[in-house]
Order: sequence, then structure tokens, then C-alpha cells
Amino acid sequence: MKISIRNAEESNIEGILLVEHDSFHKDIAESRSVFFDRIKVFPEGFLLMEIDGEIAGYISSEMWEYSENIDTDRFRLNHNIADIHRTDGSELYISSIGVIKKYRGKGYGKMLFSELVERIGSSYRIASIILIVSENWNAARKIYENNGFLEIQRINGFFEDDENSDAIVMRKYL
Repeated sequence: MKISIRNAEESNIEGILLVEHDSFHKDIAESRSVFFDRIKVFPEGFLLMEIDGEIAGYISSEMWEYSENIDTDRFRLNHNIADIHRTDGSELYISSIGVIKKYRGKGYGKMLFSELVERIGSSYRIASIILIVSENWNAARKIYENNGFLEIQRINGFFEDDENSDAIVMRKYL
């Protein structure tokens, strides 16, 4: 099995969308144009994992100015990265991570996450990492907690899924 992690390119959009739709409820999956914008605005913050030549997962991110009092509108699904991303920001926002079902539970998401943090950390001065996770995504939340992320806020009814679940904002200081 050959595993590679590389920067996403616009030509990978179909594979990225397959991962997105395999990973998220149809009402919270993000759009093609959002992924194009993320690749265009912050290509080094958007990584793909390929397993034997197949796109198996991705992670996308943005650089934000650190703020103790977070404007929860920043987390809005399908927001335009160009409105918030700041290359001189000190906080890395993990905007999305997905791994197709057949590769889940094997550590690939953690591998993508670690690779992104290592790459961005070597090129940018990041002091913290922030992300949101659904209250219902127990496995993901456990991974983040085990890696030093703490719940700092909740956004009631954030996800437009079947449960209208809350988003948990988590942050880790580096």
C-alpha cells in the first residue's frame, strides 16, 4: 500500500467532493466553489491523502488572527476563505477534514492532521489551532481531546443535520 500526502490542486476537485459527500451529511457538505477557493487562497493549507493512487482523504485550513472572543460567524459553513484568511495570522483554523469510510479508524485522519500542522508550523508562526466538531461526532471529538484540544465554546444548532446538532469549538495552544 502506497500512501502519499500532497497539496491539493484544482484538478482534484472531483475526488475531494467524493470524500466530502462520503464524510458529511448532505445538508452540511460544503460546495465545489468553497473547495476551489480554499485551494486558490491557501494551497499550502489544503492537503490530500492518496492511497494507491486513490484520493482517500483531505484536510483544509485557514490562518486567522487570534481572538479570545470568537465571532461564531467565522465558522459558517460555505464561508469565503478570502474574507477571513490572513497569512500573518497566528491561529490555524482547521476548516474541514474528511476520510472516506473504507479508510476510517486506521489513523489516516490523524496522519493528515499531523502533516498539516508540521508543514504550516514550519512556514508560519502559529500559536494555536482552532476547529469545530459536532457534538455527535464522538470519535473525532475524542481524537481532538486526546491531542490537547479543549472545548472553549458551543454554537447551538449550528449543523443543519437531522438533529440540528451543536458545534463544539475546540482550541489547542502550541
